[in-house]
Amino acid sequence: MRIKFWGTRGSIAVPGRDTILYGGNTTCLEITLSSGKVIIIDAGTGIRPLGDKLSAESETLEVHLLITHIH
Repeated sequence: MRIKFWGTRGSIAVPGRDTILYGGNTTCLEITLSSGKVIIIDAGTGIRPLGDKLSAESETLEVHLLITHIH
């Protein structure tokens, strides 16, 4: 299993020079299981770079998306 954090900020994204070290995207986690299945937890602003990565890797991919809260 591999877990990557694509965003960990609170309600407001704050990308920019001051957040380069830790990132400025809101919550989005990618979990890749040993079987290759992908689980995405939350779809904050971090989902955009995650989507770019996933679409570059494959034309089609089955993912499971878990939304922990809504705004």
